[in-house]
Amino acid sequence: MIAVYYYITIPESNQHKHYAGINARTSPAPLPVTPEKPGYIREMIEINSADIAAFESLYGIGNKLAARIVNFRDKLGGFYAINQVGETYGVPDSVFQKIKSRLQVDKGLIRKMNINTASYNELNMHPYINNKTAFNIVKHRKEKGNFLNTDEIKMLVAATGDFYEKIVPYLTIE
Repeated sequence: MIAVYYYITIPESNQHKHYAGINARTSPAPLPVTPEKPGYIREMIEINSADIAAFESLYGIGNKLAARIVNFRDKLGGFYAINQVGETYGVPDSVFQKIKSRLQVDKGLIRKMNINTASYNELNMHPYINNKTAFNIVKHRKEKGNFLNTDEIKMLVAATGDFYEKIVPYLTIE
């Protein structure tokens, strides 16, 4: 087998230059790092009424992640706190920390569920209400009648007060 080698000759004047024409022997000033991207807007975003395009305009949020945020919000019935955006599956904490200052929440846009009329399936579809809690709510209504206030839910859940604090903004007895 015969090996053939080819050599390329580079003229002296081009040996120390990068693709962008910056001389490698000098240390160029670093380019400014900006988290902005095309279409990036500086306005605040109201998270309970924003569409996918509004979320996409935020740093680090692409089409799929924006759709997940909107889908999670819709399943919840709306966000009552900005930190809930960070609970969305796939949102890295580093990205959430960069965008949270641009988010605002209108709690008046939250859709509430009537715990005296919601079916087991409706309750169980909520991301914060598991099947056991949904079952206990329906069972309580059948055995003892309607709830008089949302505080009665505390008696049904064998969880911490944190769980109750997460679900109570989505419940009503009207």
